[in-house]
Amino acid sequence: MTSAVVSAVHISELPEPNAYLAGGELLLTTGLVLPEDEAGCRRYVARLVEAEISALAFGLGPVHERVPAALVAACKEAGLVLLVVPAATGFLTISSAYWAARSRSTERQLNDAVAAQRALVDAAAAVDPVASILQRLARTLDGWVALLDAAGEIDLTYPTSFRDDAADLRDEVARLEVAGVHSSASFTIADHVVAVFPLAVGDRIVGYLAAGSPRRLEPTQRQVILTAVVLLSLDVLRIGGGGYTREANRRCVALLVDSGMVDAARRLAAETGSPVPGREMRVLAARGRSSDDLVATVEAWCPAALAVRVDCSTAWFVLPADGEIGDLVNRVRAADPSGAVVASDLVASESAGATRVRLLRALHGLAAGEAVLPRTNLCGVVPRAVERFAAEASAELREALVGYLRHRGQWEQAARALTLHRNTLRYRVSRALEILGLDLDDPDLAAETWLALRDRGLA
Repeated sequence: MTSAVVSAVHISELPEPNAYLAGGELLLTTGLVLPEDEAGCRRYVARLVEAEISALAFGLGPVHERVPAALVAACKEAGLVLLVVPAATGFLTISSAYWAARSRSTERQLNDAVAAQRALVDAAAAVDPVASILQRLARTLDGWVALLDAAGEIDLTYPTSFRDDAADLRDEVARLEVAGVHSSASFTIADHVVAVFPLAVGDRIVGYLAAGSPRRLEPTQRQVILTAVVLLSLDVLRIGGGGYTREANRRCVALLVDSGMVDAARRLAAETGSPVPGREMRVLAARGRSSDDLVATVEAWCPAALAVRVDCSTAWFVLPADGEIGDLVNRVRAADPSGAVVASDLVASESAGATRVRLLRALHGLAAGEAVLPRTNLCGVVPRAVERFAAEASAELREALVGYLRHRGQWEQAARALTLHRNTLRYRVSRALEILGLDLDDPDLAAETWLALRDRGLA
């Protein structure tokens, strides 16, 4: 029998369930509205094949005592896997078993990824850290890795036997250099899936890391590769010179915290003499004429700050729990009157990444010279965001956002009130949030947004 990967379990008695399928599902049905004739069954199966489901599971008992011959013939003709669910087996049993297995698989992948990331941090403290990191990463991926210089020339590979087959990397590296420091590329070489990431400090690319695997790279594997990118950047900068060692140390620690790998960040900080992240911290995002000037100002105010430049005008920081943020804002304004700052309240170190995303969104809506401090009134930010939303969003996006807020984020209730499918509502709300530029998971922002929408007569 042909094997198929199941992405979800879905129950439907609709004659045309395609609108509610994303592909890869195991579709469960009792055949309540199944056509009785062969032509109708063929049309039904053809629609399921078009939706790219993995298999059809037919439940016996409630409607049919056996699988209709017309359905069997249609599935066989279309090549669709047909499974039989005995009458004593409830659909809920199948759904629960699938999601339990999926949860165990996800937990195992996460545990493997954490173990791999810890191994990479251990390798970074070895006598020859670059070679040790490459070796550990290649073993984790069951493939190969290559370190390239800024010009795309191969410096090191593991295993070394791959070096002769790596010429194809140069063209991809040339394309990456055009795309910029925040880009990456994926392609195939000799039946291996390859991912290439730039190693950068600020806006300057100082090298590349390429990793190849005989299988498609899972998201957790890509996260492990990104950890290696962070760790390798320090040693690549040492090889290339330029005096960026201290900056790279702190940037690596901050990025590990941002990725949720707090233990790894603390170990790297201890190894490199960087500030060690505590259990709680503040996150700060700033925009001005120059991100270099912003970093210099923040580090002069707080020597224990960990800085990451986003681009030439924006940077974010991990700050220790102590310190008066208001004094920092005054310093930023004195150095750059156009500087805008947004800071978080104290957050757990494991939440720093999510907080950073929220702050950068809020920073996008700030005017030059404006600051949003912890627990300050957000009404100055929200009206501008709502004004922009009202001007740019379509009527259906405005309706979706208002319905979502009116029902306090309850998708089922909001979708029912708007007579929309839940997935359609989720899509429209996500598009609305892109335009709005606010994180409505923050209850304060959600409340201010609702009031601003009402003031404009939109809610």
